[in-house]
Amino acid sequence: MGAEFNAATSWSVDFVELDKLIKNMQQIPDESETVINNTLKNTSGKRTVKTIIQGMPLSGVINRITTKRHAAQSQSLNITHENLGFIIRPKKNFEYLKYPDLGIGTSIKKSPQEFMRKGMEQEVPEITDDLNQELLKMINKKLGGK
Repeated sequence: MGAEFNAATSWSVDFVELDKLIKNMQQIPDESETVINNTLKNTSGKRTVKTIIQGMPLSGVINRITTKRHAAQSQSLNITHENLGFIIRPKKNFEYLKYPDLGIGTSIKKSPQEFMRKGMEQEVPEITDDLNQELLKMINKKLGGK
């Protein structure tokens, strides 16, 4: 598994264990795209957001901001679903998350925390399992497999 950074502060994750996934997709070529899109939309994307939020650092400064909730305690991330994928980005009010994540701006003297990438990489095995399980369910339904 690997992650690749691009200028839009997003990560692209490559699945290493593709053989099983490709094999399952080839068994139901007409249905596999729909199954994958539904799985990513209904389970994997939401779980990945939770994992990323759990990894967000909380400031140790007491009463720093008394009127606002921290991103880790809010619905601070948006999921945009695409064909065979999704993009997770901070909501407008939480754009500041890119600074500690990348070690830029006000966090330039600190090392990047990379909680977005770490959360995504942590979920890759689970996403792969989800996709394979859902594909196998559809294979069994369509082809009467195991």
